[in-house]
Amino acid sequence: MRSNRATEPTAPTAPSDEALEDFYKAITEAHLALQDPERAAKMQAYMKSDIPHFGVPKPQSRKLTMQLAKEHFGTDPLQRIAAAEFVWNKATHRDHLYAAQDTLDIASIRGNIEVLPLLTHMIDTGQWWELVDAVQGHFSELLTTHQLALTKLLREWVHHENKWRRRTSIIAQLKLKKSTDTELLAYAITENAADKDFFIRKAAGWALREYAKSNEPWVKDFLKTHRDELSPLTIREASKHLLNSNHE
Repeated sequence: MRSNRATEPTAPTAPSDEALEDFYKAITEAHLALQDPERAAKMQAYMKSDIPHFGVPKPQSRKLTMQLAKEHFGTDPLQRIAAAEFVWNKATHRDHLYAAQDTLDIASIRGNIEVLPLLTHMIDTGQWWELVDAVQGHFSELLTTHQLALTKLLREWVHHENKWRRRTSIIAQLKLKKSTDTELLAYAITENAADKDFFIRKAAGWALREYAKSNEPWVKDFLKTHRDELSPLTIREASKHLLNSNHE
């Protein structure tokens, strides 16, 4: 007799060690086939990287990574996260790190809280602007889907000893436009205003400049109110596209 009970969905399973190794090998071989030693040397010097590059242009690297990730793991978010973490941790070239981040760039992961530990790991171990900034979009998505939890976390990161977490707390809302939490933005910037680090000051200016595209009056008022606290670099970056940007 046929049961009328609905079939329960299959629980997601983690990829096997063999599957992870196969993916890493595929990523490596695909990049090796396209490597450019001359370009690689220039890329390594520009990024001040302690590990080499294959020298594959970023758009080309991203395209082949997305194709391989889909072939190996489909769009399953947990498998993609596991694969990205495996490639990141086993990286011998900076291109592996880029590939790990590209592996996360699918709809089923955007806004998925399961990716947060890996994003944090990437920030803590990446320790450079292009790797940290590459995960910023995930934080904008997570602020949309898990607003309370992410706001609490980012407020904690505002004072974190790791400057790259502090930078993330400042730029986390870049893509939120009119949905930007101005209280969080102002807090992250003002609490770090005395920091002399270039990447913190640059981040503050970038965040303000981006929000000005959606709310220029707020940014102008913020710059006027806090002009004595903010660094010249932050003010200059924030004011790049403002009309009548004299805030004296």
